[in-house]
Amino acid sequence: MLTLENLFLQVKTDLESYARTRRDAVARGAENTVLAALLTQKYGYGLAKALKMAAELSDHPAPDLTSEVDRQVEAIDPDWRTNFDLRINARPAALVFTAPVPE
Repeated sequence: MLTLENLFLQVKTDLESYARTRRDAVARGAENTVLAALLTQKYGYGLAKALKMAAELSDHPAPDLTSEVDRQVEAIDPDWRTNFDLRINARPAALVFTAPVPE
């Protein structure tokens, strides 16, 4: 049976899995911590918003997923708050790609 609590637990498990995938990408050198944390944050905040909408539609208080998102992001990039501020203040905001270093 679908309940808000069951949905919250499922979404939290999905977030943890996604964050683990990003940490693995960092460990193998495919992503840096700043990118992995950003991807996790954007994904997690989207899940949190969807969960909040489900709670509103069912007239229940929304479970707090945002603090779990922040915790997962910090586990990837301990400096994420500073990097967030740098990204917000960058003009124009952009991704910079570098060529792979030959071995």
